[in-house]
Amino acid sequence: MKKLLLLLSIIFLCTGLYAMPVVSSGEGMFTYKGYPPFADRPVDVHYYIPTSGDVRHMPVVFVFEGADRGYKYLLKAWKREAEKHKFMVFIPHFDLKEYPLHDYQEVGVINNSNNTVRPVEEQTPALIDKIFEYVRQHSGSQRKGYMIYGHSAGGQFVQRFMLFYDSPYVEKAVIGSPGWYTFPDISLNFPYGVRNIPYITPEAIQKYLAKPVILQLATGDTIRESYLRKTPEAEAQGRNRYERGNRFYQYIHQVAAEKNWPCNWQKIEEQGIGHHSTDMGERAVPVMMEDSLRALFIGNSYTQYNHLVRQVQTLAASTGHKLSVKLIEHGGWTLKKHAANPETLEAIREGNWDFVVLQDQSKAPAREKDWVRENVYKPAQSLDSLRRLYNPKGKTIFYMTWGHNIDTYAEMQQRLAESYLEMTRQLNAWCAPVGVAWKRIRTEKPSLTLYNSDHSHPSVQGSYLAANIFCSVFFQKSYTSSYHAGLPQKEALYLQRTAQETVLSNLSLWNIQPSPQPEAVTSHFYPEPEKEYTTPTLSKPIEEGLASLFKINCYLQALTDKHPDKVTLSEIGTTPQGRKIPVLYFGKQGKGKNIRVWIQAGLHGNEPAGPEATCLLADYLLNTSEGNALLNKVSLALIPIANMDGYALQSRKSGSGLDLNRDQSKLSDPVTLLLKKAYKDWNPDIALDIHEFTPFRKEFKLLRGSASATASDVLFLPSGHLNISTGIRQLSNGLFREKAVRALEANGYSSGFYFTPSIKNDSLYAAKDAKSPQSSSTFQGLTNAVSLFIEIRGIGLGRTSFARRAECGFLVSRSILETATVHFKEVRNTIQKAIKETRAGKEDIYVTFQPTRTEFPISFIDLNKNEYFTETIPTFDALQLKADLVRKRPKAYILPDTCIVQAEKLRALGLEVEQAPKAFTTTVEKYIVTEYKKAKKEWEKSFPVTVSTRVIKEKKCFPAGCFIIRLSQKNANLAITLLEPESMNGFVNFNVIHTGSGEELPIYRKGF
Repeated sequence: MKKLLLLLSIIFLCTGLYAMPVVSSGEGMFTYKGYPPFADRPVDVHYYIPTSGDVRHMPVVFVFEGADRGYKYLLKAWKREAEKHKFMVFIPHFDLKEYPLHDYQEVGVINNSNNTVRPVEEQTPALIDKIFEYVRQHSGSQRKGYMIYGHSAGGQFVQRFMLFYDSPYVEKAVIGSPGWYTFPDISLNFPYGVRNIPYITPEAIQKYLAKPVILQLATGDTIRESYLRKTPEAEAQGRNRYERGNRFYQYIHQVAAEKNWPCNWQKIEEQGIGHHSTDMGERAVPVMMEDSLRALFIGNSYTQYNHLVRQVQTLAASTGHKLSVKLIEHGGWTLKKHAANPETLEAIREGNWDFVVLQDQSKAPAREKDWVRENVYKPAQSLDSLRRLYNPKGKTIFYMTWGHNIDTYAEMQQRLAESYLEMTRQLNAWCAPVGVAWKRIRTEKPSLTLYNSDHSHPSVQGSYLAANIFCSVFFQKSYTSSYHAGLPQKEALYLQRTAQETVLSNLSLWNIQPSPQPEAVTSHFYPEPEKEYTTPTLSKPIEEGLASLFKINCYLQALTDKHPDKVTLSEIGTTPQGRKIPVLYFGKQGKGKNIRVWIQAGLHGNEPAGPEATCLLADYLLNTSEGNALLNKVSLALIPIANMDGYALQSRKSGSGLDLNRDQSKLSDPVTLLLKKAYKDWNPDIALDIHEFTPFRKEFKLLRGSASATASDVLFLPSGHLNISTGIRQLSNGLFREKAVRALEANGYSSGFYFTPSIKNDSLYAAKDAKSPQSSSTFQGLTNAVSLFIEIRGIGLGRTSFARRAECGFLVSRSILETATVHFKEVRNTIQKAIKETRAGKEDIYVTFQPTRTEFPISFIDLNKNEYFTETIPTFDALQLKADLVRKRPKAYILPDTCIVQAEKLRALGLEVEQAPKAFTTTVEKYIVTEYKKAKKEWEKSFPVTVSTRVIKEKKCFPAGCFIIRLSQKNANLAITLLEPESMNGFVNFNVIHTGSGEELPIYRKGF
């Protein structure tokens, strides 16, 4: 019995020890050697974690040693500050023998043994990110980033860390009195400049100057000790650390001014102190721990009601943001009164305000335009000018209020929106669109009370909505806050979500992310069609931005209610965030003689013209005689918004954080599975995917040395994948594309081929068209459907030229339906022939291939000169592919019975997968991995691999339940692309099937 109790005690003790965090509170040390490039040089990390407080949210600070590599006195000083201010401090000890000067102060940029530039991932700063990841994993921290501080030699390390390494984690860096600097000067060699460091380009220097860095200098640090570097290059920087720091700071700001680049570096000078690491560190702590943002609110009772400013601060804190606030308000005051008020003016002169929020009296901006220009715009401009003088890095934000709850609400709200947005544009300010969100809620949830009993001031709900608008404007990120201001949880979460969607889905309208296209370019080259529209966004005032999902769903429901005999509104499932994905079915839904068409839009949530184009198409099909005629000959499945979660916030990615157009074959996102199931069930003959592209690319500066943009209204993205039937490819890129081009041209719109720009050796190259099943353009073609994929010129434009963009999508969609009906026999015969050839399986299969290099003319707009021009660009053309690896087509693939997940993904993609009823033995070809390479960077939440294999024929026994994918089926070409190991974006490439070097893959080829 005693032995049993002893055994249980040991088990309990061991279990408890195992459950304790490796990095626990108090003072401690761990040795880190988990990063391969430094595994032979482990680093002891000394730390202190406060004994009280919430470890999950404590700031994380890394402190770097001086030239003596002494950590003990640093830890003693910093742990006092850490306990006082509740942050975690970590001091990596870089042993002098293992990390000499070139690997520490100079951060390992140059390999000292052969004088070559090391890859970034092998330089010392990369190790800090890995230690942070280890700390986060083993301490319970949920922090997304850390701060860094170094003094003297540690300051040198931090300075070069920020120059040579782009950490995704560094929130702020403080550089304390380095002995000398590496200037971002391309005329000097490293370590004094960057001429011989090839990846430090002008773009990299621009990024360096924009980083959140504070240079900390001591006014008494003027002694020239024996260990102060005195080379000619160092002496040119100044005679002592104080001079050198000021010269460096002056240099980077001069570069920024000459290049018109933003420079976020700040400088603080510590008085009465010399070269003293712990004293300087102690003074750096408040700088690092201070509120990250400061906001000054200037207004009246609307800003004061329900303690709005306090709500904003509390809401910010609950979402992990630090914010200090100040309020200057007087009931009923206008901006004109504030502009003459010494208290208001003195508050602005305090300086260091990140945001100055201006709110006028509730009725003033809604008055007639001439009065508003004199009595609202002028004082607003005066206050903004003072803000610019004393807070040049801050931003003015106009608090757009709401119409009173009276009969003239709509007119008052429209005038408020117009006035506040006009001031926003004129002063290059930002707008907090509380009034727009207010109007949306009045429509969506009229039972929710936003007004106080006076029908003017906000209720608690109204103020909470405003607070969420401000947090969304300040931080521009989605969030879920546990602070509900005393409201019911469901109601508070709805207000949070509405505020975020209102702000984040229209950032260009609120001027938070201004459109990069000048108005002159828009009016000259991209005027709007002169039409009246009834569709969700185009029927709204431009001041209200894009239509919400609620509005779009209401529009679709109204159409189907009006035409129940012609269209059915259904849903294909629910997104991870709980939104239904609608689908409209037009025409005869049985498998009759009609051509079956699939059209989807909004696969990327930040491409809103596609969803509007589908609404235009639905309206045309149901409410015009020409549209009705088309429905007699085609059956259409229409998905207006494939990515509902993304559209809500105008975010490219899904609610799961994935790019749905990069998930065509790995099926990592539940929305992809829903879309593929619906696609499989519809089994279309023709498929169209509507996207938008960004015409503004930094690479285009190489063309003329100034900002340029892609000119075409629409770019077509046909697939050249060699496993797609030739007839299918010819129909897609020939008949259907050519008809769509003519339809666009007839309405004054231009088109071209989609391309991706890149820079190689300072020259611009283009990758044209598609070859990978990561895009629906290829995926659809591999299912033996005529595949169309268009990109409309739109990302980054917000509501600019929105009707034009939507019209382009509509015209292409309509053209495809018309072409399908006019060329019915040709289309049907080509598809049937392609399916027959696929099932017969007589042709070899293409595993890998490369595009041909050509010269291709592309049209651009010079944004500065407002000129149209054409450049011929070296191009890698995916419509002219050359095969690299060709194999005999098997009769089937066999997967072991353990490949249940893989088999289900194949079924989801429309492939027939059998299970063997009993064990059998047969001769197959197996793959042995001869070369294996795993990507170093994560891509779409995976690390893709590339392999080479050797194929060996052998007799093999397979158990009952193994999976057989016969290639005598319609979608066989998709199976080939997914299961051949070397195939780009296949199952091996995306780790759907895992492997390693020398391993036998669980994929077998049967019949040759």
